Amino acid sequence: MNFKKQISIFITASILVGFISNLVRSDAISWIAEPIKVVKNVDDVLLILSDSQIREIDLETAKSLHQTGLLFVDARAEEYLLDGMIPGAIANDDVGILSEQIEVLVGYEKGFVVYCSDDDCGSSEELAYELQDLGFMNIFVFKGGWKSWTEAGLEIEKHE
Repeated sequence: MNFKKQISIFITASILVGFISNLVRSDAISWIAEPIKVVKNVDDVLLILSDSQIREIDLETAKSLHQTGLLFVDARAEEYLLDGMIPGAIANDDVGILSEQIEVLVGYEKGFVVYCSDDDCGSSEELAYELQDLGFMNIFVFKGGWKSWTEAGLEIEKHE
């Protein structure tokens, strides 16, 4: 038996053992990533803040959370911020500086909302996962983002 054949048999056997091991474990690794959970009720938002997760919210929930004074974080690139931001939102292309700002403003346990341009923009989810990796526990991703906020005619804030 040649060396390449032995290596391929060893690799195949290792992969097979790994798959079987994952199937029989009670704490198995998921084969497919779970989608972000959608939260539509503000009362639910307030009840689940102690559970570290990233959750998706819609426009109505975002409006309600904004009215309660929850922090909003704009995940759009700096050039898009010239169009304006949701009032009171913070933004920074440097995740390290942004995470320091969030820590000072709300800490690690208190919830905040991350948004970007629209439903198709993935920047808010990417930023939410980066911030979760840095220890932030309760992040809400506002999927409609800037587009749904402005299309609803809600107040915006422009920085010079």
